[in-house]
Amino acid sequence: RHGSKTTLSSISLSIEKSEILAIIGPTGAGKTTLLRLIDQIDTPASGKVLFDGIEVTRRLRTNVRRQISMVLQKPVVFDASVYDNVAYPLKVRKYDRKNIPEKVNAMLKTVGLDGYQKRKARTLSGGETQKVALARALITDPQLLLLDEPTANLDPVSLNSIEELILQFNRDNGMAIVIATHEMAQGQRLAHRIGVMM
Repeated sequence: RHGSKTTLSSISLSIEKSEILAIIGPTGAGKTTLLRLIDQIDTPASGKVLFDGIEVTRRLRTNVRRQISMVLQKPVVFDASVYDNVAYPLKVRKYDRKNIPEKVNAMLKTVGLDGYQKRKARTLSGGETQKVALARALITDPQLLLLDEPTANLDPVSLNSIEELILQFNRDNGMAIVIATHEMAQGQRLAHRIGVMM
């Protein structure tokens, strides 16, 4: 609930390891709220969230959040270089500094941004910005990736590129992915299962 308004009610779902689950529904159905609850950004008014069978609703938040990454519909990038944006999660997790450049450069190559290291992230196109956000989310090798309308407002070429990356990371890394989208066709293209929110 948000104040007196009930945003979600009677929601029950499980996310399997290595699957892509699409949550489809119209604007205002509560898809983003559901992702925020899974990511431990928000706390449910009732009910519980379990991660690997352990209830984490009001405890273990930091440990669980380090195993989950989320990319927002309008990705936020820092006023810094592409390299610094992608390296940031590793630095805050105290990753070995001498290994950061290799890991960041490999990730940028994977998402198609090799050579963009020194570019200012805020000067990029929408598709490129979304790739920076994906790279930053994936650099920590999360068990679960949450995507909120990951291709909204992108041109067809950028949309195809992002969708291919989603499928690649699921296939190559066995990463569980939850995509919130209002596009049924996207869910059918990408997901193993589809849940519908009315």
